[in-house]
Amino acid sequence: MFGSKRILVGFAALCLGAPLTQAQIAIGSTFRLGVYADANQNDGSVHTDVFLDQQTGTLNAYAHSLSVTDFDAVNAGRSLTVTSSASANWVNAGQGSVAWRGMGWVHNTVTSSGAKLNGFVLPGPVWSYTFQATSDGFFTMHYNVRGSGNLFGLLGAEIQWSGPGGGLDLTNSYDPNANGDFVRAVTSGTQYTVGVFNMGNIFTSPIPRNDFGAMDADFDWALTPVPEPSTTAVVLACAAMSRRRRRRQAPSRLMLL
Repeated sequence: MFGSKRILVGFAALCLGAPLTQAQIAIGSTFRLGVYADANQNDGSVHTDVFLDQQTGTLNAYAHSLSVTDFDAVNAGRSLTVTSSASANWVNAGQGSVAWRGMGWVHNTVTSSGAKLNGFVLPGPVWSYTFQATSDGFFTMHYNVRGSGNLFGLLGAEIQWSGPGGGLDLTNSYDPNANGDFVRAVTSGTQYTVGVFNMGNIFTSPIPRNDFGAMDADFDWALTPVPEPSTTAVVLACAAMSRRRRRRQAPSRLMLL
């Protein structure tokens, strides 16, 4: 009798929505940011900063921000500031998120100037993750890229994918805004690398410029295995139980009206 109860309890737990996601094997990851500011391309002054981190077989979170300002040595009070900030987190080896914040520039220039971000300064994706799939299934990444101010040159994002189907190029010189889902199939035992990439840049002509452009983005991703036949049977049984439960409850609901 107690064994039957334990079976019923376990079955009920599955019916309450046990997740189908399962941990993958983490191989390694990278994290890169780069900024470049040149307020006056004729005064010989340039400011650059980069950040690079990586890990192997672990899932430690990343987070870093960069900001550089180059002051025009010829024209007093004129400058160019370039910033880039990002973070990456894992729920487990099969689920996580990446966030970009304030990737862009603030111009206060009166001559030819140049600003560069990330891949134009330090080659490679802002974030990448290499893993081995432990079941057949799907990799899904929801992306939401948002720009503000003068959007020209921010370029948006590119999702890189090493497996069949390749990545997704969302870059646009005039409008980085993009929202949607990137989905690719994965095969058990196969190694994959996913990355999110940006290489914004803008060079101005020798006219007064006083504006800003900035970009935020969120990338939420998860690996979902294809349900095994036994799991599919449980799901169908749960649905049948739910239908029977609704039928039993129907008279009492009618009585309350």
